[in-house]
Amino acid sequence: MGETGENMEILFSKKMYSSDNLSEKKIVSIKKKIRKWSPKLNLFLITLPIGNQGILEIYWYPELLQSFYREMDETVMVVGMSKSRDKAFELIEQIVKDIGVQDGGIPVNDFFKE
Repeated sequence: MGETGENMEILFSKKMYSSDNLSEKKIVSIKKKIRKWSPKLNLFLITLPIGNQGILEIYWYPELLQSFYREMDETVMVVGMSKSRDKAFELIEQIVKDIGVQDGGIPVNDFFKE
């Protein structure tokens, strides 16, 4: 991976959420394309925060193809995927409802810990 200047690693949670009625077969296909850094996907990814701030983040997948992101020495955990930003926000609402508030916070990292 380092030979091509790509340090960022994208992983997928086993508890990953998806919208748009994506079949398991389609999700597997999308994951393969993302691992190959295919620029042809118009997709929004919900991730655990890059860094230590926030709860969840939404990225338009082509944004992550920019060298700024690809050269980051970070592991990005994808917890949801959607074909639109609006659907991504709906997924975040569902995730937060499923996790619930505990001790005044939303333990997203604990929920997706594998």
